[in-house]
Amino acid sequence: MSDAPLTVPHPLTDAADGDWTATETHARVVSLSVAMSDFLHRAAQDLRHPIVVTGPHSRMTEPLREALAGMGGHWVVRLAAEKFYDARTGLPLSRPADALLPRTGDRTPSREFARTAVATRMRIVTTFSTRHRANRDVHLGAVAEALATAYTGGSPAAWGATEPVVAPWSRPQLTEYSRRRMPHDSRWIVTGEREHPLVGTIAVARTAEGVEETTRINVDRGAVGDDRHAALADDAVEALTRAAAHAMPLIGLAIAHVGAPDLSARPLAGMPPQPLALVVGPPGLRRLGVDARAWVAGLDGRLVGRPRLPSALIPLGSAQDDGWERVSRVLASLDADRTAEALGVADWLRGPSDSDTDKDTEGAAHG
Repeated sequence: MSDAPLTVPHPLTDAADGDWTATETHARVVSLSVAMSDFLHRAAQDLRHPIVVTGPHSRMTEPLREALAGMGGHWVVRLAAEKFYDARTGLPLSRPADALLPRTGDRTPSREFARTAVATRMRIVTTFSTRHRANRDVHLGAVAEALATAYTGGSPAAWGATEPVVAPWSRPQLTEYSRRRMPHDSRWIVTGEREHPLVGTIAVARTAEGVEETTRINVDRGAVGDDRHAALADDAVEALTRAAAHAMPLIGLAIAHVGAPDLSARPLAGMPPQPLALVVGPPGLRRLGVDARAWVAGLDGRLVGRPRLPSALIPLGSAQDDGWERVSRVLASLDADRTAEALGVADWLRGPSDSDTDKDTEGAAHG
């Protein structure tokens, strides 16, 4: 009898081969449930790329989409027995595993990917990274509270590792659970009150410089014609200003994005996102070699955060403007090589050439 360990497939695994493993679901909303989180965890253990296959009318929660992308996984849409497309790019696939292959030749998206959504809502998506000293005084969750307060008038309502989240929001508990998992990374989910739709994630990672916390918050801003759309840029500036007051800011970006009514992701091309405001923290400013006060003055920005070690906040426009032109102006004011080295966030600042709202920078960690 062989002494090789017995390997039992995960219950959600529908197919696997080589460096990938796939699960297929017919749910209308696919979330980061306990079972799905365990499926992703097993994929990471087996060093395989996870693939989630759904129908064309399924939606995916943002926490699952982020976790999947962070692992180098893919969301694939089935149209027929041997007809699929990549939910991120819209490119046709003969089989789900083809999403892992480099694409050459014709890059025309699937027709189903370009269909118009029946219902849409405006949202603000804000990603903000901070660094903490690695000691017992670390208190996580302040940025999530700052962003939630700016956008909804109150703190997050609940948090947890999987969906649905049920634990009442607690910064001390979030901090303690993250500390217990060190040196492993953690990813937590936060949600808002029902009357103020909000969903987000907090990724915590131990690095050589300390503890890095990346907070990503999606908030609803109403359907077409909502009066709140006129204040999107002001809301983003206020939120980033509040976030910059905590720990050591690294970089933050707020964008306006048209999406599904329930803050989920759809496998559709959608409208390109528009950048609203950008924050560059003290470490980035130092590496860029710019005089922060003069730099922001030339870009109609301002200094925020701690007076002795400020961050730069640059307004980029509104949902009706082409904010990417202003992003180009910001980058043109800097040395390109220094910018790439200092920020390492080219994908955060790219134009709307991809269907995603922005690049997922967090690692494959599950709370």
